[in-house]
Amino acid sequence: MKKSKQGRSLVPAQKTITHSQPLYIPLFLADPTQKKQVVWELAFEDGSRDSGKVKRNAINLPKGLPVGKHKFTIIAGEPLLSKGHKLYYCDLTVTP
Repeated sequence: MKKSKQGRSLVPAQKTITHSQPLYIPLFLADPTQKKQVVWELAFEDGSRDSGKVKRNAINLPKGLPVGKHKFTIIAGEPLLSKGHKLYYCDLTVTP
């Protein structure tokens, strides 16, 4: 997992929530004033996927995510798919 310039990871390595909780993952950007394109993809345990853009330096999803072990991939860069992009990962566990 990559760390920001301040030594803190952009996202936690793992997060656990209950099915009835909304998901909130703050992103720890080294310089939050610097404009970067940041998108996320959530790969569910059943193989389905969801994706979106990061807004206000956080990932917010409503409650009701399926129970299981899922994987977030966060892509940050300028422009997004240039040589300067970086990948970050977070294992998400949703419990009943």
